[in-house]
Amino acid sequence: LVLVVLGACASENRSPARPNVLLIFTDDQRYDSLSITGNPHIQTPALDRIAAEGALFRRAYVSTSRCCPGRAALLTGKHATAHGVWNNHPEPGTLAAHTSMADHLDGAGYRTAWIGKWHLPNPGGGPVRGFDRWVSYEGPGSHFDQAFNVDGELVESEGFQADRLTDHALEFLGEARDPDEPFFLTLAFKNPHVPMTPAPRHAGTLAHVPVALPASAFDPPSSLPAFYRVLRSATGRHAIDDEEAYARDLRAYWELMLSVDDNVQRVLDALTASGELDDTLILVTTDNGQLLGEHGLQQKGLSYEPSIQVPLLIRFPERIPAGRIMDQLVLTEDLLPTVLEVCGLEVPEDIQCRSLVPILEDPSAPWRTRFL
Repeated sequence: LVLVVLGACASENRSPARPNVLLIFTDDQRYDSLSITGNPHIQTPALDRIAAEGALFRRAYVSTSRCCPGRAALLTGKHATAHGVWNNHPEPGTLAAHTSMADHLDGAGYRTAWIGKWHLPNPGGGPVRGFDRWVSYEGPGSHFDQAFNVDGELVESEGFQADRLTDHALEFLGEARDPDEPFFLTLAFKNPHVPMTPAPRHAGTLAHVPVALPASAFDPPSSLPAFYRVLRSATGRHAIDDEEAYARDLRAYWELMLSVDDNVQRVLDALTASGELDDTLILVTTDNGQLLGEHGLQQKGLSYEPSIQVPLLIRFPERIPAGRIMDQLVLTEDLLPTVLEVCGLEVPEDIQCRSLVPILEDPSAPWRTRFL
């Protein structure tokens, strides 16, 4: 109760020009993975609420559909040609020369935290510059019993990773903060990344749902560009060799999204209890999309729509009217300049993309019509 009262007092005294920032960041999440974006198999009320009370972007994309490049792009506001992370095996320290979202906000007096999957090269999984609180691990991690590096110390963990990460996020949000010290929290889930092992409370809940390969899965390989013909003819992670296994994994993929929504609801409840919900800029997105059988292929790293299109939800009542549907062509690189502008900070000249604030305020404002 004391923490709730302190949080409410901080909310009342904070300048609107310095909102809190909450980035909910998933891994390999397709655009159609929410009920509000048309998923017929699952309900995602917490995530849907963020979109319904803010903005839903229906044409959000990543410029490089791989985990490490996608994360580097979001953190720096730059394309791979500038930030230098071209694939999932970059040299450690590649981003050291670039100023991240955390660097900007930490320098502006924000209390910063990264809680969750980092995945950029980071031997030992220890703290990264710009973050005051660090809860993460090295590499891709596991959905269960994942040990965390907590501010430089290895801490064992039991149970489903997304639940334990949210525990840490709630602990961070419950800490007493100076009224002039807003927070920047990234809660980075591994879900719905492979392996397809949902939380026990959700595993099997979609077993009764009939699923089938998309129609394009049966496109003849000869109709595909040469690179994709090679992938279709090879066994392994891109080609679909077993329709029964495909159906099982697809159901588990959607079930992994259910625990994201569960835990997002826990965070929304905490912000509501502290009185900080409407003082917090909330962003929801991912590092890349995911092919689930389209053109006979799966996984990401390919240029087809399901691999590059991603969900993007933004809620901040002070600047964004509820229920705004956005059809502009936006990139995850746009989020850094957006956050800086909303927080009243200068956008550096080396940022390659654009703040979304102008089109959120006036959807008829000029905007890009293409990207590479």
